[in-house]
Amino acid sequence: MIKKLKTHQGFMKYFKNTSWLFSEQILRMVVGLFVGIWVARYLGPERFGMFSYVLAFVGLFAPLGKLGLDGIVSRVIAKNESDIDELLSSTALFKFIGSIFIFIFASSYMYFFKEDIIYFYLALVISSVYIIKSFEVLEFYFRAKVKAKYISIANSIAMILSALLKAVFILSSFSLIYFAYANLIEAIVAIVLLFIFFKPEINNISLFKAKFKKGCDLIKESWPLIFSGFFAILYLNIDQIMIEGMLGSYEVGQYSAAVRISSVWYFIPLTIGWSVQTAIVNAKKQSEELYHARLQSLFTIMAIMAYFLIVPVAYFSHEIINILFGEAYMLAGPILTIHIVASLFVFVGNPRGLWVLNESYLKFALFSNMSAGILNIVLNYLWLPIYGIEGAAWATLISYGFAYVLSGFLFFPAIKIGIMQLKAIFLLDIINQYKNIRNDR
Repeated sequence: MIKKLKTHQGFMKYFKNTSWLFSEQILRMVVGLFVGIWVARYLGPERFGMFSYVLAFVGLFAPLGKLGLDGIVSRVIAKNESDIDELLSSTALFKFIGSIFIFIFASSYMYFFKEDIIYFYLALVISSVYIIKSFEVLEFYFRAKVKAKYISIANSIAMILSALLKAVFILSSFSLIYFAYANLIEAIVAIVLLFIFFKPEINNISLFKAKFKKGCDLIKESWPLIFSGFFAILYLNIDQIMIEGMLGSYEVGQYSAAVRISSVWYFIPLTIGWSVQTAIVNAKKQSEELYHARLQSLFTIMAIMAYFLIVPVAYFSHEIINILFGEAYMLAGPILTIHIVASLFVFVGNPRGLWVLNESYLKFALFSNMSAGILNIVLNYLWLPIYGIEGAAWATLISYGFAYVLSGFLFFPAIKIGIMQLKAIFLLDIINQYKNIRNDR
């Protein structure tokens, strides 16, 4: 079986592509987690909470920088190779315009509504990252062409440089703002390297090559994803924003320490999803049976990976926080236990996102994320004053479950996908295969 797979060109192509993405993300996880924890210990809960709050607040408007175009542009490239320069240039222009709005709004809010000027300076630098990332459209091309090694190399070099800068800042006792500069430098280096790798492929892209009509046509298709992305970020980040407003920066620091551990694993479903997107599109072309079989296999694989993560982290959550962050962050232990369980829904939710894009059920994605965002806000508002940051963690768990799984049962075409997700969550495919093997004996 293994020998057969090694000689299968299609399998090896996607396997190598996934390996590159995984290698980068594992490196990012190890280096980023180590440096991130070092930064958190250096800053302490209060200043780390301020930094995390601004990251969350600026991130709330990230959909204006992405415009819901990521998956759509990759899909278009995978289906049609013509006018790639024009497509990517037009996408970059609209993403650039959106990122300018992020910069203006985030910095203005921090200037007028926060007494400490450091919030304003942090917002200026962090929101500038989104302006630079307007040109991450180059990643769409490499993903669609199954050439992930270019993305991995560029991002890895940029990430290592950023990590080294942060280490220098800590050893030299630099102030909080410099850690935001490190994030900006990372974004700049990654984009520059992607341009270098992109040049031999086809002609370069430029905002001057953009076609306004092409961008408008893309926005007409992606607009539900813009709002969907906003509400998705809302239920991902609103907890930290509301904690800062209702409890304070110290509590945000505690909560963010747990989130840093639980969310660092989210690269697994995202990386697999990016890598197999083209394979899912091609399966749809061949037959519905193959299409759904691949989706079910992907759901099951994601669930198994999630359980291998959840069990040890949930059991040793307090010890993990104590070893990594120190006694100053001990309030984060219970939060990590709850958050890591919520990751199950993130893992099985990613394949559904591929299905939504492939079927163009973008309004359904909008409904799911909007409902989950509202649910998260309401639960945080009710539970934060009573249960503190643990209430925010439970609100996240429930909103994730609704957004990624339960909402599918409220939309008829998605019911079949919801059943697939439940089969994966309860490992029914694995159990049935085990029973069949025993019966064959």
